[in-house]
Amino acid sequence: MLEFVLQISRYALPSLTVIILILCFSALLKRRMPSLGNAVLVSLANGDAFPLSSRETSLGRHKNCDIVLNYPTVSRQHAVVVCSKKGWYVASAKNSADVLVNGQKIEKKAFLNSGDKITIGSIVLVFRNEQVR
Repeated sequence: MLEFVLQISRYALPSLTVIILILCFSALLKRRMPSLGNAVLVSLANGDAFPLSSRETSLGRHKNCDIVLNYPTVSRQHAVVVCSKKGWYVASAKNSADVLVNGQKIEKKAFLNSGDKITIGSIVLVFRNEQVR
C-alpha cells in the first residue's frame, strides 16, 4: 500500500505544482495596470520637460530623486507623483514639505488633471497627460 501511495505522489505533486503555477500566472495577467499615458511635468521657469515613465516618480533636490530640482527652496525629497488605478496624484514626501496644486496646499495627496500646476518650493511644474487609448 505504501508503495502505491509513493508511486501516485511521484506524479501527483509535480502535476499539482504545474496547475498552481498556471493559476498564478493567469491571475497576474488578468490584473491590468493603469495606462501611464504620455504624462510629463513641464517647468514654467525654463520649459524643461520631465517625462513620467514609471508608476512612482520622486521629486527633490537629492541626487537619488527621479527628477532632481536643484533649488534651495526644494527639500531633498520633496514630493512623489504616482500613477494609480484612479489616476495620477501628487503627494508630499514629508509632512513639512509644502506642495501646492493650483495654488491650494495639499494635505496628503491630490489627484491631477492635465494642465494642473504643481508648486514645489518656488518651482512651478505643469502636469500634462495625453491618455493612450
